[in-house]
Amino acid sequence: MKGMGDDNPFRKIFSDLGVEGTGNFDAEGTELDPETGKPFTMVVLGYERRGGSKVVTTVRDIPETRAEEFLGYIKKAFGTGGTVDENGLLVVQGDRRAQLTRWFEKQEIKVRGQRE
Repeated sequence: MKGMGDDNPFRKIFSDLGVEGTGNFDAEGTELDPETGKPFTMVVLGYERRGGSKVVTTVRDIPETRAEEFLGYIKKAFGTGGTVDENGLLVVQGDRRAQLTRWFEKQEIKVRGQRE
């Protein structure tokens, strides 16, 4: 189905009424990635060793506008540190692949990459 983009026939009606939505949802209510206009339904996990003994789990393909929000949830849920790097990649301290896989799947977001 089409998202609610610029071709949305209701945009003018809502605008005339002074109501403005984000336009970031499709007809089923699935959030759309504002950069690609496609539904946000999947992330890719990675695992890296940094600085010799430090291990981090990376999360890719989260919309930039939601990266900080998701990082906050992850840090609080798992009691760990993390950051969003300059490329929009979530970098979570420790090997959290199994926990993140379960967490994202509960959010109905598919997980690819190094799951365990």
